[in-house]
Amino acid sequence: MTDCLIYNISVPQRHPSSICVELSRLVESLKGVSGLFSTVAQDEALMEFIGDFSRTDEIKPEDRTIGFVVVNAEKRKIAISISDPSGRLAPDVNAAAGRLRALGIETEVDLS
Repeated sequence: MTDCLIYNISVPQRHPSSICVELSRLVESLKGVSGLFSTVAQDEALMEFIGDFSRTDEIKPEDRTIGFVVVNAEKRKIAISISDPSGRLAPDVNAAAGRLRALGIETEVDLS
């Protein structure tokens, strides 16, 4: 069983992309997503992000989606919503959100 986050990413001049990122790569992906906001070549940055973080193996019935990350590069906004009843992800997610905010990206976090 694999726990996944669904990223929905919108960059200007492109249809939104949705990818599955494994939970084990959450922190790394939240660091990498900042590249979508800081470059004029957002299309290339999107393709690189997808190549680096998108799950490539087969999705199985026992896999679970535990959260969503919605990225709107044009509006410089990101919303992170993750089911985390144990609270174990909170420190890492909040630290990543702080880094995104420091870059001027409006960041909303919901850990429930």
